[in-house]
Amino acid sequence: MGQPAGRLRRWRHAASRSLHALDHAIGRRVARPQVVFDSRLPVHFMVVRPVMEALRDDPRVDTWVCSAEGRADTTAAFVEAGFGDRQLTRGQCGWSRFDIYMNGDPWCVTPLRRCAHRINFFHGVAGKYDLDQPSPDAHLFDIYDRVAFVNTDRMRRYLASGVVTPRQAVLVGYPKLDRLVPGSTDGAALRRALGLDPDRPTVLYAPTWSSASSLHVAGEAIIDTLLAMPCNVIAKLHDNCFLRGERCAGDVDWRARLQRFATAPRFHLATSADSVQYMAASDILVTDHSSIGFEALAVDQPVIVFDAPDLARVARINPDKIALLRSAADVVRSVDELAGAVADVLRDRSRRFADRRRVASAMFHAPGGATARALDVIYHLLKLPLPAGAARPRLRPAADRTGSAAYS
Repeated sequence: MGQPAGRLRRWRHAASRSLHALDHAIGRRVARPQVVFDSRLPVHFMVVRPVMEALRDDPRVDTWVCSAEGRADTTAAFVEAGFGDRQLTRGQCGWSRFDIYMNGDPWCVTPLRRCAHRINFFHGVAGKYDLDQPSPDAHLFDIYDRVAFVNTDRMRRYLASGVVTPRQAVLVGYPKLDRLVPGSTDGAALRRALGLDPDRPTVLYAPTWSSASSLHVAGEAIIDTLLAMPCNVIAKLHDNCFLRGERCAGDVDWRARLQRFATAPRFHLATSADSVQYMAASDILVTDHSSIGFEALAVDQPVIVFDAPDLARVARINPDKIALLRSAADVVRSVDELAGAVADVLRDRSRRFADRRRVASAMFHAPGGATARALDVIYHLLKLPLPAGAARPRLRPAADRTGSAAYS
């Protein structure tokens, strides 16, 4: 029984592959290539937004987005980026033919029955939730034709442990950072668009999501302390900070809680999921432990880490990544220390420049070219030549859904 059953499985697998190939061959003759990006959270989409914009502008390709959980904030991020008329539901995707399916979350995958290729992009670099070194037994990346790595360290770890194969692994970098090339943005204009004094130094407070984050430990006191200094303050909370539940916001409604700062003339509570515009508008970042901390280092922005004592345990953070971020940042454990650290940075923003450069070079492969490398991978799978004269992603004024200024 064993040998006939094995032959039958192999025959079925070969037949399925043949039908799959025939389906896509016919599809390519009657329609343009179809590409979809599946985004559970807005942050997943923001990592590859410049890649998706370039694909959308190519008339040879039909580009779609899908929200795996149908979250309103993810839908709003699609609309803000100009993908409002290109959204599909999971149900619509199931039997649709796609040449490429892409996502940023290996734990949350839309099941597709007619998909030729799959690509995963990493949505963070902070080493949380064991993503620096998942177990090969989890088989998180088995379905992907390509896994686009942000840096060589993580790629080597995955290859050495057998999580991915050499055929799957591609070193791309972090497309999100391509929109933050130093010198390409007007910070004063961005601050003015957010209703802030364009001539004041600006601090961006961007905690991670977790019931053990600095937001829960001392978030309001942090904002009070920053507003007591001669600075603008932008609070950009992680998407999951607004999600109720034990792992995320607990029973706190952070939108309502932070409304007490709404009338402060130097305060802005971020409403867009696009952290790029807020980073470009700011001079200093305050965080606990998050990918945005490493992103700030890559654009030579001073970083202050507010220690949240239980965060490493709760968020299962790689201790090497904690040490790496802190090696290029000022670390504080109280709001009094925070005020002193901000004052020190304002006096000399060049402090730790060499440390920032060292860490950024280790965390992000060749910033400024990740979008081009990602597109090269995608067009190779599509068997299409790259579009001629593709422009570098940049920030440009746009109107968001509320009528206030945004940047895309």
